Formats: sequence, structure tokens, C-alpha cells
Amino acid sequence: MSAKDVIKNALIVTAHPVENSLSHSLADRIAGQLREQGMQVERADLHAEGFNPAMSRADLDFYHGEPGALPDDILREQQRVERADMLVFVFPVYWWSVPALLKGWFDRVLTLNWAYKVADDGRIVGNLRNVPVRLIATGGSDLTGFDKHGYSTAIQTQIIEGVFGFCGLKNVTLDILYQADTATPAQVEDFLQEIGRASCRERV
Repeated sequence: MSAKDVIKNALIVTAHPVENSLSHSLADRIAGQLREQGMQVERADLHAEGFNPAMSRADLDFYHGEPGALPDDILREQQRVERADMLVFVFPVYWWSVPALLKGWFDRVLTLNWAYKVADDGRIVGNLRNVPVRLIATGGSDLTGFDKHGYSTAIQTQIIEGVFGFCGLKNVTLDILYQADTATPAQVEDFLQEIGRASCRERV
């Protein structure tokens, strides 16, 4: 974002079933950091809100470009995204990927002619406003394990480029709290402080 693009509103999306989980704790702290910087923060707790990640017939019709009414739950999520000047996704890494609930959010919310479109020459063109995206993940392995199994490269291909880049979002940052199951409070605090510093730099 350029200096004139002021970040006023942030959307934080969580996808964890346990209310007192580390993911929710991180999301709470990040929300507090952003509010301290003067931002308005909206929260989307996909589990608590009962978001349905399963593609419906209406979703598939939209995918194929057929006219029809957008499902109410998808319209709500898209309006949240449109209000946001920054998107933050906080999630645990399951099987080297995002949780199924968050994957379903990508599948259903990022619709044709809203998140992306097909140009006259057949090219896929991202259609979303290019706001900063922050991916905050917790993983059970260490960095060596992620690299050994190829996940560090996979998330770049599948999520950063394959989801967000596809939709026109180019300013995407991934932060992973490795070995999260055994992380000490001091390690969690260091992780949060680095995220906070990055957010401050984003607003400069």
C-alpha cells in the first residue's frame, strides 16, 4: 500500500474450534495491538458463527458463472472483506495446510466476478482491493520439519499465490509460531511483538 492508503479497518478471521486455544489467544492479542494503533477491528470467528465450509449448488452455480442470488452467509463475509483495509487470518496448521473450515471459506467466499474475473482474452485477473494480508499460523513442527516436508514452499504456492495472489492480493506475509504446542509464554510474547512491529511498519 502507498503512504496515502491509510489502514483504518482490520478484519481478523479465526478457524479454531476451541475458544481458549492459542489461535484465539493470538487473535485477541493481535486485535488489541491493532486497536492500540488506532484501527477498528472486526472479528470473524468461523466456528462460533457456524460458518458452513461445504460448497452448495448455489456456490457451484456462481463458480460456473451462472446468475443467481448470492447466499446470505457469503454476502456477509464479502461485505466484511470489502470493509477491511487489512486482512488477518489466524489458524493452526493441520496436515501441512489450513483447517478445512478456512479452506471452505476460501472456496465459498472468493467468488467469480467478485474476487477474480476472466478477462476478454481469457486471462484470470484478480479483482480484490490490494490490501495487506497477514497469515498467522501455529505449527507443531519446527522450521526444519516444515522445510524438510516442503510445506514452506507449499504454502507459498497453494495459499499465498494460489489463493490470495489469484485474487489480486500481492502484499501477503506469513508468520508461523513453530513448535506451538510447547512454546513458552516468553516465546509467544516474542512472536507477538514481532507481528506488532511488522504491523506498525505497514502503516508507515
